[in-house]
Amino acid sequence: MTGRTNEEAVSVIVGTLILILITVTAAAGLAIMISELQKAEMDRQSHLAAVKGEQIEVLNPSLTNDPLAWNRTPFNVTADQSWNNWSSITFSLSNLNTDNVDVIGIAINDQYARNFTVLTDSPPLHRISYNMSDHDYLKIPGSGSQKIQINFTDDFPSTQYIAEGNQVKIKVMTSLYNVFEKSFRPPNPVFLTKVETEDLGAIQRDVLVLDGSASTADNEVIDWNWSVTSGANTIPVPGTWTDTSDLTTVYSRGKIVRISPPDKGPFRISLKVTDDVGMTGVSNPVDIPADQNYVPISNVYASSSKDPWNQYVVNVTVKDINGKAVSGVIVNFALGSNPYNNLTFTPYFSATDNEGTATTLVTTGIGTIKAIYGNFPVMEVPVGR
Repeated sequence: MTGRTNEEAVSVIVGTLILILITVTAAAGLAIMISELQKAEMDRQSHLAAVKGEQIEVLNPSLTNDPLAWNRTPFNVTADQSWNNWSSITFSLSNLNTDNVDVIGIAINDQYARNFTVLTDSPPLHRISYNMSDHDYLKIPGSGSQKIQINFTDDFPSTQYIAEGNQVKIKVMTSLYNVFEKSFRPPNPVFLTKVETEDLGAIQRDVLVLDGSASTADNEVIDWNWSVTSGANTIPVPGTWTDTSDLTTVYSRGKIVRISPPDKGPFRISLKVTDDVGMTGVSNPVDIPADQNYVPISNVYASSSKDPWNQYVVNVTVKDINGKAVSGVIVNFALGSNPYNNLTFTPYFSATDNEGTATTLVTTGIGTIKAIYGNFPVMEVPVGR
């Protein structure tokens, strides 16, 4: 009986020890598993915090249109195809976080660049080329910035054509797969026109006043470039805008400008505005009707001469303020002195020709003929034979 009791006691002790060992082992394994889960959760939270805390801002964009860049090998794009397309963009990437950031991709209008250049300000100025397709990523230090330049001609897998009047969107992707983007819209040209009259003493002259103050931009409009195109000489009628060979254009710059047109018009006006980023916007054209008072007549003079048949002719020449002949205006003629009551002439009124001259022919008699035009002093011309 005693032997069996001892064996049973030993069995109970061994079983208890095994149970304790199993319990301890299980507890240790559970502790390790909990520790791994806690570490994974901490890593996840740390990554989420890093993703959330990462912040890149795109600053100071500047666009350039360089025709030489378009015409160099291997592109050789003709000026007709590229004259109004941007050739490069320069901007700064600012890291608003204290941790370093790795930029793994930069896209312009959703097209990722194959290469880009980092510009440094330390003398001498030099460029550092990056090739993101070779995993040559850009590191922006915490609270630091980098200045970037991307060429549309050779920094993409294929040449990018972005016209001056198009929106430009910059997208930046980091190694944490955060994407930061900013769009830059072209300015919106808006203008008003009015006609004002200037008193020049003996005559008055109308001038065009062009006001681009209402133009808007995301940034700041810094340049207003006006084009005033005259259709006075177009064929078949003035204002045939498809007759481009006979159009003449004058240019002026400024937010508000006063234009003294070179002729009576009509005119077609457009405004191109540029903001401080370099982006431009061009307005739809606005047509202004013809007005003779833009180039008022300032010089009217009369004289007499003999034609090939030895008859007296009274000539009246009309010129505008620019010294150009004015055609198509009516000059009236009347008897002046007629001492022998034999002075006759024809016609009594005449339109000026392309040289600005209106005439009447003296048929008989001696005396004077009055030439009358508008509010100008009456001119009295001696004639007779």
